[in-house]
Amino acid sequence: MVVEVLAALGGAASWRMLREHGLSWYALRCALTDGAVVRVRRGAFALADADPALRAAVALGGSLACTSAAAALGRPVLVQRGVHVVVPRGWSHARLPGVRTHRRDLEADERVGVTTSVLRTVLDCARELPLREAVVICDAAIRAGLNTASLADAARRARGQGAVAIRAVLADADPSAESPLESCLRLIARRLGQVETQVWIPGVGRVDLLVDGWLVLEADGFAHHSDRRSYREDRRRGNALVEAGYSLLRFSYEDVVHDEGRTSSLIAAVLARHPHTQVRER
Repeated sequence: MVVEVLAALGGAASWRMLREHGLSWYALRCALTDGAVVRVRRGAFALADADPALRAAVALGGSLACTSAAAALGRPVLVQRGVHVVVPRGWSHARLPGVRTHRRDLEADERVGVTTSVLRTVLDCARELPLREAVVICDAAIRAGLNTASLADAARRARGQGAVAIRAVLADADPSAESPLESCLRLIARRLGQVETQVWIPGVGRVDLLVDGWLVLEADGFAHHSDRRSYREDRRRGNALVEAGYSLLRFSYEDVVHDEGRTSSLIAAVLARHPHTQVRER
């Protein structure tokens, strides 16, 4: 029973939380004796194989935050920058190696052993991360259902050092992005021209990005050509685009995420040509 409750709570929890779920001290002591559960600090426990980040949060008496919360919530994280934990102001637990501790007044839904809310996670990432990494998380959160009105209201009310960063992330966010790769490619393209996302082109289908009305950019993940049917369809789409007067550039994850400068230079070079005049009306 203890193992099941801890698993339902993510793998780690305080004694108070376990007690709220109807567990007795005797049951917990038996689980500790069996080795299925370990004590991470006084009054806090975890499954022996629980996620290390969550164990760290419980050990410090806080909640997962920033990129750690984003990963736990199933949002894509381009760069995992150690473990982030938020604890109440004045909290005096010892530091842990590799864990960055944030101190602030916790919200009502921020309890020991859980993550910050999706909204709070997006705002924290906007403050803490480079724009590209924060936008990837924001795109995914909105696409998964984060209320944009709440996000916009939080951006308007933001003050202090991170306010400008939060507004910049919100201004660049686009929930139509279907992958982190597409989010990153969109940010590159927006610095170079007028970008439309998820554009439907007759005879071709939906394309990821259309720049200045004639240059199509496609973000191809590793699994994109997982079978021969997909491969053939890509050839057909590419040929149909050329026939209709468009130009096409395709980019891999490595191109966009790890070689942004070269990708940007290539797009800029192609856009420097005179715009096509043969593009059919959509």
